[in-house]
Amino acid sequence: IDAADQMLASERAEMIRGMVQRLADRMKDNPDDLEGWQRLAKAYRVLGKTKKVRAAEAQIKRLSQ
Repeated sequence: IDAADQMLASERAEMIRGMVQRLADRMKDNPDDLEGWQRLAKAYRVLGKTKKVRAAEAQIKRLSQ
């Protein structure tokens, strides 16, 4: 976290996108991880990725039934 404070905004944004992508990749491998889908939906919402939010929310709904 301290290292992130010293990064340029563009470097921090790239690091965050990488973290979100790794989470998305994990969800492909573990499609029944409700908590993971919830985190991913939240991350996509923060990034403004509305289509991806909807897809993650569809998975959340599927797992919550």
